[in-house]
Amino acid sequence: MNHDLLIYPVHGAFWTGFGLAGWLLKRKTRRNSNAPEFVPVTKTGATAEYSRSVLALHFLAFGVMYFGLGNSVIPDRVPDWFPGQRIVGTLLIALGAWLMAWARVWFQSWRFRAKLDAGHQLATGGPFRLLRHPIYMGLNLLAVGSAVWDPTLVTWIAAGLMILGSDLRARSEERLLTAAFGETYTTYCRRTARFVPRLY
Repeated sequence: MNHDLLIYPVHGAFWTGFGLAGWLLKRKTRRNSNAPEFVPVTKTGATAEYSRSVLALHFLAFGVMYFGLGNSVIPDRVPDWFPGQRIVGTLLIALGAWLMAWARVWFQSWRFRAKLDAGHQLATGGPFRLLRHPIYMGLNLLAVGSAVWDPTLVTWIAAGLMILGSDLRARSEERLLTAAFGETYTTYCRRTARFVPRLY
């Protein structure tokens, strides 16, 4: 039996968790008005520079990752890197799922593209106390966890593309948020890491 096929249900659980978090957020918002505490709200809308290009890089990373997984998992050619690599990969993916779901439940204004509408809220609590971009970090953990599970050149290239895409998207959004929220956001950035607490 090809046990590496289990990576697909693991990925399914990752995406299901993110979807359920969005559904939970909608139910929670309808039931009560006690939303998490947010700092200033924008008065006008704006879109980050190159938001389509950096989003396309993330889509490329996903395409390369799923191609790489299919190329080695389905024909049962996953390299053995170290004992327990599949467990470590699963734990990294689970951590990414938890981080993304937590951020999705907390953050009401999330969008695929870096775009602010009038009334956009700047979240600084919950997972945003630890990281400026927990959703992007969750995607990075998905890609790295997949590459640890299935350590081929293609999956590690995908992980590199995912991390690069996350970094470029984060920087693009940070310029937009700085323009929108000014010193409030600059102060928040000084005390909060982009992806890894106390490191980066």
